[in-house]
Amino acid sequence: MNAPSIAITEERAPDVLGRARALIRALTVEAPSDVDGGVVELAFAEGLAPWLGARVGQGRVIVPGSAAAPLAWEHQMCLASNIVRAHAAGAFVERCRQDAIPVAWLKGMALIHGIIAPGERSMVDVDLLVPAARWDDACTLAAAIAGAQQVTTPGRGYTTMHDYVRAFSLPSGVTLEVHRSVCESSLFAIDHDELFARAVHAASGVAVLDEGDLFLTLAVHAAKHTFELPLRSFLDGVVLLQRGLLNLGQVQERARRWRMEKALHLWLHALRTLAPAGIEGAAGAPPPLAGLLWSRTSDLAAWQRFLRLAWITDGPADWARHVLTRVAFRLRDVAGAGRSP
Repeated sequence: MNAPSIAITEERAPDVLGRARALIRALTVEAPSDVDGGVVELAFAEGLAPWLGARVGQGRVIVPGSAAAPLAWEHQMCLASNIVRAHAAGAFVERCRQDAIPVAWLKGMALIHGIIAPGERSMVDVDLLVPAARWDDACTLAAAIAGAQQVTTPGRGYTTMHDYVRAFSLPSGVTLEVHRSVCESSLFAIDHDELFARAVHAASGVAVLDEGDLFLTLAVHAAKHTFELPLRSFLDGVVLLQRGLLNLGQVQERARRWRMEKALHLWLHALRTLAPAGIEGAAGAPPPLAGLLWSRTSDLAAWQRFLRLAWITDGPADWARHVLTRVAFRLRDVAGAGRSP
């Protein structure tokens, strides 16, 4: 999972927002540009150094002389790491193919299949989606990979086995996250059958999501973390919007059916804030009170994140269902721990 990073709001200090915008321009605009040391520092902090290193190597961005070599190293290491990740995922996908289990890329791995170059998009782990009905089967196959270890959280045994994703650490250092849903199933009403029906099945055996669906899954990921994410996660959305291939009317209709209209609205607002020239007019102002809430909460306590979600879900009933569902998971964790020897 991504660690919380800078919050993208107009209330951020102008220098931080200005640097974020300058970095995004340097990474997405074709015209050559110069960036200063502050922008380079932000790229390292936000997981965008490999992308900036690639642009420097292509002669599209000029950076202070001392930064060029470290950025080139980050770019090369990212490319090598993603080759290792693709190889590890390929072994799992082949097992799924033999058992007729459909698999689709999510998040970073989805982006480096035809949208962002593998040496530019850094990531922490490999996220894959399988149909909910085959999730247990897919997790069994992941656990059977030689040397694989299921990642567990102390005291969260029930949640580990029954939530929406299980993680497996491989000897190669790669972590596979096998999803049966994009996020907690209680948060939004995502139609995962639709995702697979619209996906393009590639020769690799892994489905590539429809671009509108990919954009929405990125919005879901951001909303789940109440939009406290590394800058690279927002840049994914900026890139998809700037490609000009999205039918936003269609995307908004899907968001309505999946009960995530507010989440999409906030996602578009965040992207417009970061790249106003590239996607101006994509969304209006954020829902009222969001800024008031954000100014009084942090990610230091889980209950505060749940409070933020009240401004992200489409209605009080959606929020209450999600909170009660998570409480039920936690109670099952506690009950299970109490029965442990």
